[in-house]
Amino acid sequence: MDKIKITEFCPAEFVERKEGVEYPSINQLTYYSTTTESERPLIVLLPPNYTETKKYPVLYLLHGIMGTGMFMLQEGFGTVAIPGNLYAKNMAKEMIIVLPDQYAPAPGTEVEPDLNEEYFAGYNNFINDLINDIMPFLEKNYSIATGRENTALCGYSFGGRNSLYIGLKRPDLFGYIGAFSPAPGLVPGDDIFTGHHTGLFSEDEVYYHTENPPFVTMLSCGTNDTVVGTFPKSYHEILTKNNQKHIWYEITGMDHQDNESLTSALYNFLTSVFGQLEDEKEEEKKRYIFRENTLLLY
Repeated sequence: MDKIKITEFCPAEFVERKEGVEYPSINQLTYYSTTTESERPLIVLLPPNYTETKKYPVLYLLHGIMGTGMFMLQEGFGTVAIPGNLYAKNMAKEMIIVLPDQYAPAPGTEVEPDLNEEYFAGYNNFINDLINDIMPFLEKNYSIATGRENTALCGYSFGGRNSLYIGLKRPDLFGYIGAFSPAPGLVPGDDIFTGHHTGLFSEDEVYYHTENPPFVTMLSCGTNDTVVGTFPKSYHEILTKNNQKHIWYEITGMDHQDNESLTSALYNFLTSVFGQLEDEKEEEKKRYIFRENTLLLY
């Protein structure tokens, strides 16, 4: 994580599609979930020139409360444009990006959408759908590079809260965790929309129970976020108190609904995962050696 250099705002050139650049293809699928005992939708973004002869790392990108995977495909979010533009400049590893639907209630527990703990329980249960159903489905149907070093999990708002939750529970499966403007509920607390959250962990439990924590844990939020307020910063402070290495940064002037809060996070996260920084370091080393050898010739 020491090699990561944060760019506060995603450069505008990466957010829009351009002529001559190939972008991920959008594939809308269904799979059977043993967790919910139902067919469920799934969106899979395949990198340009996807081939079965190559193994690809996987990034799971989670939406916010009451949303769907399709919600993450809004043009201003850059979910397709940013990775495509980064691939074209060799600034990110080609990857499979998965946009699941997070609401995954156990059979017989589905309720109407609302900002209460009963509805949130269906989001908490997504961890089982992801691990027991979605991940095996993808490994069966796509050319996947397995292992935590090839698996990333990130999300926005409630998706950010869930990414932290799942990452803390299963660091053996996910090597990269991103929480973008994460919602309340990870620990006990109160907010103006929901009231009291019982919390998924106590504050003292917010740490990776392993000698091998994720390679990257990244948290971010806009400085003017009127929806999740200070909860993201409080998660940063709890991780710091518990001696958990992570990256925290704020996006000046941005509110929860501002696209820049997501595009900034995506840009920084995608350029930091799957060994991209190690490759850049190796390329710089090669360029340095080349320059030194060239000077010796003179």
